[in-house]
Amino acid sequence: MQHTVGIAKSRSQHVATFVAAIAAALCLLPACMSIGTPRAGERVAIQPGEALVFGRIRMLDEKNEHIEYSPFWFDPWDQPFFGPGPRMTLELRQLYPPGGVFKYRANPAPAIEKNGSFFWILSAGNYVLLGNPRLYGSERFNREETVTLASFRVPASGGTIYLGTLIISIVYDLQDMVPAWKTEEAEYAIRHCHVVDEREQELSQLRARFLAVPEPAITELMRAE
Repeated sequence: MQHTVGIAKSRSQHVATFVAAIAAALCLLPACMSIGTPRAGERVAIQPGEALVFGRIRMLDEKNEHIEYSPFWFDPWDQPFFGPGPRMTLELRQLYPPGGVFKYRANPAPAIEKNGSFFWILSAGNYVLLGNPRLYGSERFNREETVTLASFRVPASGGTIYLGTLIISIVYDLQDMVPAWKTEEAEYAIRHCHVVDEREQELSQLRARFLAVPEPAITELMRAE
């Protein structure tokens, strides 16, 4: 899989607040899906038919996997090389059976940590995770650049579900960084995605993050697209 996409220049962290406000407003629409985001240090409570899902998304350089980018944190100081780095806005969609009112419901900007970790409370169903190289709400945001990254299923049994770590391998030419400062655009290409199982490490961190999580804790790895 290869997708060539553009990236806007990093902005201040105030943008993240702006994005969250837009996402919250859009989720008042009928076809928008709300997502529960449990607070760290508290007990995670779910309703019947729901589950706590967690995992991580990492963006690595295809040529050198020791180089890891921070696409969800818009700070040039927090990239492997100072300057505009690859960025990505996530979208989560819950799919519905054919013939219904909606083909899917979507959340345009689900919460994700600086390191790519996510903790969501979702209802049972089938989901797809998508990515866009531009900041949601910006003038350059173009839905045609949205690509499918992975899919997963949330069973009706509830509990806590580990989805795995999604690795996004990209090619990012540092030569593009020079014009990026002037044009506020850069280019990177997604070469492929794959999922790795880091359950023991991630589950340990999950239990350290919350006072208690729903049981049982099972593994249902997402499938890279």
